[in-house]
Amino acid sequence: MKTVSPYYIEGILEGRKAFERHGVSAACDELRNLDSTIKGFDASSPVGQMLRGERDFWRNQIKHARKES
Repeated sequence: MKTVSPYYIEGILEGRKAFERHGVSAACDELRNLDSTIKGFDASSPVGQMLRGERDFWRNQIKHARKES
């Protein structure tokens, strides 16, 4: 089983906070921003892990929103 880092989990928590403030309507903008920012950080770095956690959170929100519509 693969474990996730605490930084990845922190990214998910940051995504949840933004989701609570803005809802799913912000998802596309958040993803665009994260995708461009991620390029500057190695995947194994703490910041890279956090950004990837938040990115995956937003991807999942979009996936769920599409299923509901």
